Amino acid sequence: MKRRLVFLAIVVTLLISVTALAACTTSMEDFYAGLQEDAEKVNADLKAVMEETAKYDYTTSFDITHYYYNGATRGDINTPGWKDGDDGYTWMYEDAYLDIVKQGDTITTTATVYLPVNEDDYNNSDIAPVAYASAKGVVDGSGNLAVEWVKYGAADGDGAAADLDDITVTVGEYTLRGLLTLWYDMITGYSDISDSYGDITSATSGFKIYQDIAQVAYRYVYDLEGNRYESWHDSEGDSLTSLPEGSTIMSYGYDSDIAYNLEVISTIRHERVSITSNTHDRMKSFEFFAEDIMVYYDEISVMNSDLTLYADVCGNTDFVANIEITEE
Repeated sequence: MKRRLVFLAIVVTLLISVTALAACTTSMEDFYAGLQEDAEKVNADLKAVMEETAKYDYTTSFDITHYYYNGATRGDINTPGWKDGDDGYTWMYEDAYLDIVKQGDTITTTATVYLPVNEDDYNNSDIAPVAYASAKGVVDGSGNLAVEWVKYGAADGDGAAADLDDITVTVGEYTLRGLLTLWYDMITGYSDISDSYGDITSATSGFKIYQDIAQVAYRYVYDLEGNRYESWHDSEGDSLTSLPEGSTIMSYGYDSDIAYNLEVISTIRHERVSITSNTHDRMKSFEFFAEDIMVYYDEISVMNSDLTLYADVCGNTDFVANIEITEE
């Protein structure tokens, strides 16, 4: 009789555990529905912050830095891609310092771009500036930034009128033109993120120690030609637990269990934006982080020289802008 009671207790315990586990498991439909709800809430918070902050004059200055590996290529089935330490391949830094002044509908941006240097030089020596540019733009009635003038020249700040399309200076994916409109592009782009709900991987907002925080993260996946897939989760692959041999499906699974078919992917990009504001919705800081992951061929191990595909971080870009409101 005692054995039966023990056996019954074990069965009941197992049933409770299985039931609890099932209750904690989020279905694919529930996961995407919850993500949509989170994104909508963050969107409302971001819109409120951008609209309130736009009422004030303010300044902000920050470095935007691109950290990347200059020996990272895809390679092929016969040639390894990532050149680890060979022939001078190393981690590099590119950097630009941006100074932004907003007065009414006018936004003036000054950019100082610095010479790309390797990791050791970035940590241990002064970096030479190589270019200086500034642009003044006025936000028109349609919400567009109309650039009134641009000056470009040496890093001493003396410049002349210039055509930005003729200037090849870049920091990561940003051309000099992109740097001079970066701030405006950011504050307008994140004032309404409803068009990019399908790219969002997480969205959180709420009150944290005398300030509000809104954070949204994105993922973008690119094919072998460098074109972005419409979505980071392949709808055809969501119902799979593994990929059929030779599959052209980009991914399978969802949430933290999502897996990618490296055969049909060149790069993956993660982006995250974090915005803090005071309790009156005036922005205090704007933080941007982007991480680039590339797919490449390399040896399976030191004991096996056959090549296979791997995915690894090949670079990141970030800045933190603290907002100083000059008109209360």
